[in-house]
Amino acid sequence: MNNLLVVISGPSGGGKGTVINKLLPRNPDEYKRISIYTTRPRRPDEDEQGQYSFISQQEYDRLFDQGRLTACSRVDGRSYRCSYT
Repeated sequence: MNNLLVVISGPSGGGKGTVINKLLPRNPDEYKRISIYTTRPRRPDEDEQGQYSFISQQEYDRLFDQGRLTACSRVDGRSYRCSYT
């Protein structure tokens, strides 16, 4: 079985979510969304079922120390990472 990782990256408001939401239904057995953990506060229009899992900096550090996070970025002093476990 061949695996392909596709990263869709861009600035906030750049349309990443729109592209992802168009791709996922095309082949739900092939395309999977990964979890993105962030320490930033949840915006009023976001919920836990959306793109991000909102966690404390302490929880973020614990997951990082356990080796359960990858693909790090920091934006406006907030931490973002993708989970592969």
